[in-house]
Amino acid sequence: MKKRLILELIVGIITLIAILLFGLKGFAVFALLAVEPFVGKRKMDEREKQLFYRAGNYTAGALMLAAVIIYLNPDVVVNGIAIGKNWLGLLVSVLLIAHGFFGLLIMRNRK
Repeated sequence: MKKRLILELIVGIITLIAILLFGLKGFAVFALLAVEPFVGKRKMDEREKQLFYRAGNYTAGALMLAAVIIYLNPDVVVNGIAIGKNWLGLLVSVLLIAHGFFGLLIMRNRK
């Protein structure tokens, strides 16, 4: 499970950077998540499922906060790319980053 969370975190960061650099074309980096089924193929036990769902709850809060920030600042331009036009890709990358980060943080605190 730790490998999956690290993969989500890395893909989220790369996707965020690619979208800020290349706009909608950078959203193609999201395809890196296709590797996930090959990382840690075993079935999750009950403890891991609880950690995964708990991380999902924290992720939902971070995603809502990011959505509000993007909604309040749609005219901000980063590297010639408007934030308001690329809101979906930015929210997906924030979702991946937050889920990976909070999952790793919860796993670290549980041990």
